[in-house]
Amino acid sequence: MLSKNISVSPISMKADSMNIRVMSRTPAADSTSAPDIIFETFHPNDKENNCIFTFINPNTCYSVAFKADDSDNPINYQQLHYHDYFELIYVISGTMYQQIEAERHLYPTGSLCLLNCFISHQEEYSTDFRALFLRLSVPFITALLYDMNNFYFEIEHDYKNQLAEHFFESNLNRPGQPYSLRKEYIDFIPKEDDPDTRQYMYALFDNLTRQMTDPTIGSTYIVKSILMQILCELSNSSHYHVVPLNLGTDAETALFQAIRNQIQNRHGHISREELETALSYSGSYLNRIVKKHSGYSIKQFALAISLKEAADLLQTTDMPVNEICVTLHFSNLTYFYSSFQKKYGTTPKKYRENYRNTLGI
Repeated sequence: MLSKNISVSPISMKADSMNIRVMSRTPAADSTSAPDIIFETFHPNDKENNCIFTFINPNTCYSVAFKADDSDNPINYQQLHYHDYFELIYVISGTMYQQIEAERHLYPTGSLCLLNCFISHQEEYSTDFRALFLRLSVPFITALLYDMNNFYFEIEHDYKNQLAEHFFESNLNRPGQPYSLRKEYIDFIPKEDDPDTRQYMYALFDNLTRQMTDPTIGSTYIVKSILMQILCELSNSSHYHVVPLNLGTDAETALFQAIRNQIQNRHGHISREELETALSYSGSYLNRIVKKHSGYSIKQFALAISLKEAADLLQTTDMPVNEICVTLHFSNLTYFYSSFQKKYGTTPKKYRENYRNTLGI
């Protein structure tokens, strides 16, 4: 059980025996930009503990174990998705397949992947694995880069101009937007002849998780320090095979951003013909661009945006569900309910209740 005096980090606990209750804390003033940690453990041949999901941030932490036949099991909702934050994926044990845009990758134990914002991806639930997903918001990374420019000690400045830092800087502070939509990500594969590399990275993530689950005075700074150490270690070419990858062209990326803006401005309700008129491209070409960058058709992508907006309203407002349905221009309440439940695995009302319960509201 997690408690305020937890002495064992979830990363080093035996996943199959984890029984973590919901623990809420008073939300911190700047907790919205703090990192989140998600653990996923999947055992394809274990019917009782088929998938174990653990979420940790400064406000709350909880864990849920799903049986193989559980309707809410994440394996029932496998589809490409994307985020408005950077994500660092770390494979703790086993091997994990990850679909990134149109590419399929195999990540062995100890490997990592750093994803830019808005890259479509999805882990596959076909192998036995345990992985950590570190969600890094744009405000958090911006503040971290600022701190790196104000180090006290000369040894800290040796970190400057490293690969991971270049990755963030090249994808932030773009003209007219807080981040770029470049389809960039980096794979980090530990070198086979250096077991100490794997152990060191494991220890860093273990310490990071301890600080998140059992914070004390100064933990905010310790979390930032550990993340700097992780990024510095990933930039060490003698420890990791580093594979930077870039998908698509800048022109395609700009067009995808324009499509996305048009869809967002209409709350997800815009036809292919209207997009053709607004952007002066054929609908079939626009559909290919959306498919390439998101994994969805235009219709599916628009629905995903609309449902994400609905989820945000459920989290941040007291607006009745039927009013949200009308505001977002769904054709009827039944269609809204069925679409929402298919994507999020629960009804809109239950989604709001679950979210507020995790925050102790």
